[in-house]
Amino acid sequence: MKPTTPKRISSQYRLGRPVLAALLLALLAVTGCGEATNPTGNTAGTEADYEERRFQFVRSGKLILRVDTQLGVVWMVEETGDGGWAMLGATPEDEGEPNWNGRYALFSLKPTKLGGPARLLRADRATGRAWLALAEESTRWTSVPEGPDPELGAKSEGSGNASGGGEGEDGPISLIVIPKETIESSPGNESDKVAVVIQALEKEGLALEIKVWAAKQLAVFSPNAAVPPLLKALESEHPEVVVAAIGSLKTIGRPSTISNVMALRQHPDPRVREAVEATVVPAN
Repeated sequence: MKPTTPKRISSQYRLGRPVLAALLLALLAVTGCGEATNPTGNTAGTEADYEERRFQFVRSGKLILRVDTQLGVVWMVEETGDGGWAMLGATPEDEGEPNWNGRYALFSLKPTKLGGPARLLRADRATGRAWLALAEESTRWTSVPEGPDPELGAKSEGSGNASGGGEGEDGPISLIVIPKETIESSPGNESDKVAVVIQALEKEGLALEIKVWAAKQLAVFSPNAAVPPLLKALESEHPEVVVAAIGSLKTIGRPSTISNVMALRQHPDPRVREAVEATVVPAN
């Protein structure tokens, strides 16, 4: 079947904070994220050959998802083929960047006992943008905001995010740090869960806010698992990620990491220097 011409469609669906909180819980309760894979299943080809293929496919539960890696359009079909391909949401704006095969990637966040439709993450490798959506008809891709929210930490601790209050559903999305107790009670081994968070922190092409969230989320895992990626995050080019990593290392409290934090006292970004002072200098 030839893909239909992409159309920009409207939707009544909104991805609010309660749904996003469930998405993050699902992210931590899985063994990994499913990325768009080689549709032929042939791994012997070169990376260049793979990138030349415009359409890639992802399986998510009983659904097959197809992504146009040049335009970012996503379609869905039942694994039986019933109903044919249904387009999911609108085509993303290309921001004036040239389109090329492999520009857009699609990830399926594997479902857990929470149930409901599969949750999807679409990433733009050209600009670093990312969107979240549910795999259902008339869905709406919700953009993960670029740049840090200076109130992110404070909002995460409030009750507004948990209940979906605060800003409207079309406002910025706050990625909530999931408590240790919730993670421990969810299915799966810690090694599998922490691997997903580390991937979110280190994988290229994901939005900055996801990386900041991942650095904060690592604080709830065991020191042996969390400290190595956090030390690596201290070298990030993004000051927001460095600040989040410093905060997590402070929470973990392993003395051997103090020297790594102290080495950032002359960091060019004042937010990093302030985080270092708040970590190694006792408050009066």
